[in-house]
Amino acid sequence: MRRAALALLALAACGGGAEGPPDLRFHTPKATVDTLLDVYGLGEGVSQGEVRRRIRIGRTFHLNDPETRDACFADWGEPWDEGLAGYVLGSLAPLKDDLTITLTEETAHVHATGEDGRRIRPVVLRQEDDGAWKIVLRESVPDDVRRRIRESWEAQQRKEEGG
Repeated sequence: MRRAALALLALAACGGGAEGPPDLRFHTPKATVDTLLDVYGLGEGVSQGEVRRRIRIGRTFHLNDPETRDACFADWGEPWDEGLAGYVLGSLAPLKDDLTITLTEETAHVHATGEDGRRIRPVVLRQEDDGAWKIVLRESVPDDVRRRIRESWEAQQRKEEGG
């Protein structure tokens, strides 16, 4: 009994125990971006050219794991956040092979240059207390786009409620 108590105490002192190992899906900014792409079936097995081709012909991307998608974001919680996540995915996916990440302390900016030579608005990630890197929707989606997505969601809700 005493040995078991000492073992648990030693484990807790070494940082093990209830917290468990870090979630490798979010252990770096790149891992988080890759995780987001993966939940839509756009991971390593799908080339940037194929993503662009699918967009060009109007194909949609199927969400395979909503729970993991939600976990990619630091500020997920509003019902219209799915639309904001779509904006972020649409910024990253067609340029997935050309993304660069710059780090400043606990903030990462994911950049890429589009086919037209213009840089996309950076996707912002912040490192959380547990070490996980999460995308910040409110900083990654322009204010006017966030407003339009929210208003569209609200209009759809009114329509569904019959008024």
